[in-house]
Amino acid sequence: MDYYDHIKLAVSFIEKHLRDDIGVEDISKNAFQSRWHFQRIFRYVTGYSVYTYLKKRRLTEAGNDLILGKDKIIDIALKYHYTTPESFLRAFRSEYGMNPSDYRKQLEHRNFPKLEIDSLRDGIRIDGSGIKTQVVTKNEFILMGKTYRTTMQRCQNEIDIPKFWGEFTSRGLAESIPHRMGHSLMGIYTNWDYAENFDVVIGAQVSSDGFVPDGFVTHRMKPSKYMVFTIPGNQNRDILNGWKYIYGTWMPNTGYEREFSDDFDLFDDRFQSETNPESEIYIPIK
Repeated sequence: MDYYDHIKLAVSFIEKHLRDDIGVEDISKNAFQSRWHFQRIFRYVTGYSVYTYLKKRRLTEAGNDLILGKDKIIDIALKYHYTTPESFLRAFRSEYGMNPSDYRKQLEHRNFPKLEIDSLRDGIRIDGSGIKTQVVTKNEFILMGKTYRTTMQRCQNEIDIPKFWGEFTSRGLAESIPHRMGHSLMGIYTNWDYAENFDVVIGAQVSSDGFVPDGFVTHRMKPSKYMVFTIPGNQNRDILNGWKYIYGTWMPNTGYEREFSDDFDLFDDRFQSETNPESEIYIPIK
């Protein structure tokens, strides 16, 4: 099975259980994928988060029931596992811009259809022609730095992460890291939850974590094998394009299987080059 097959499993599971009490955890388990990287692959391949896709499919079927049937609105809400009338009203208004009672009078209902995953297999979503790859094995290492929290919902991470890096560098926080090894900086992505919230730990590799300054944390990375992607450019859009290429194009179409460790990006002296700026993204593989 490839990653498209796993996504097809997830979509089929959702369709069978639209009326049941399921969440992102159940969907991820059914697709036999770890929650954090499965959610990213699902988003970059389909264009939707797992949570958003589930919500849209439930609401489209609720809209059908409003027009085609005569069930009470509270019964339709419970049918699609909204625990209170208020939560159903909020979700429905957010999706369709009106209350269910008014929507029931509409002349037509435009369905949000089940995704056809096979049609996505042949399309290259993100151009990675300038990205180079190599496999490296890294021993255990320790990162010391600052922790920030963000989410992939509504692409908030695309706003937050450049801001986090701007704060870290403008305040010269790397200079406060003891036992720092070299001049490289790293951003590690960890502690994912089912709502697509996660931590970004920005800092530097250290030789010892015997002393940790106030406000700093340490993050220990276990020995792992990585696919390293060398990303051309040093603008935010270049780095974001690299991540989207990895999870939206490379990983679904590769024979490699992702290992369940954290991934990270690395910025060394090459990042500031005036002629050929580059950074690296490390994805753990089996």
